[in-house]
Amino acid sequence: MKQLLVVTSLLLMTACTPFWQTKPLEPAEQLWETRQTALKQMDNWSFRGRTVIRQDKEGWNVGVTWQQQKEEFNIRLFGPFSQGGVELAGNDKLVTMTFSDGETYSAATPEELLAEVLGWLLPVSALRDWVRGLPHAPIKIDEKTLDEKGRLITLSQAGWQVEFVDYAPLEGNDVPAKIFIEHPQLSIRLVMNGWKAGK
Repeated sequence: MKQLLVVTSLLLMTACTPFWQTKPLEPAEQLWETRQTALKQMDNWSFRGRTVIRQDKEGWNVGVTWQQQKEEFNIRLFGPFSQGGVELAGNDKLVTMTFSDGETYSAATPEELLAEVLGWLLPVSALRDWVRGLPHAPIKIDEKTLDEKGRLITLSQAGWQVEFVDYAPLEGNDVPAKIFIEHPQLSIRLVMNGWKAGK
């Protein structure tokens, strides 16, 4: 009789287990969650590199340096400008573009400024996250794939296809060293080196 009661109790407990109980995350997803937390805390960083930008039938080879201090950024572009380099500096409220001859332009966002002045459709705000190996938070993730270390391999957001080709170590984390970005109107090949974290 006692054995019957024990068996009955076990069956009832099993039956009462919620069918919606969350499944354990796969190892790669667990590592991905940890990586996201660490990379989001990395808000002071810089790198230098080169990028190839192709839009419609035009293309540009551009040298780039990017310094980020929390919300403040300073991006310098070198190469395809008859005036010399261009500096893009600002924050989430105001962005200023300055040419080497002192000519300046301002706008509310870097995307608006680059489109108006240079005709480029660069997703600078999203790039701030993508170059760290993160999705751009305000945009829904349509699809993503991870490697065995929990690092992004591919990412799809709002029509942008991002491929994370290579990574490099940076103070205990891996950050992208090469990314390819595709959009129906634009493609970007960005190689990053000289990564630094902190002030």
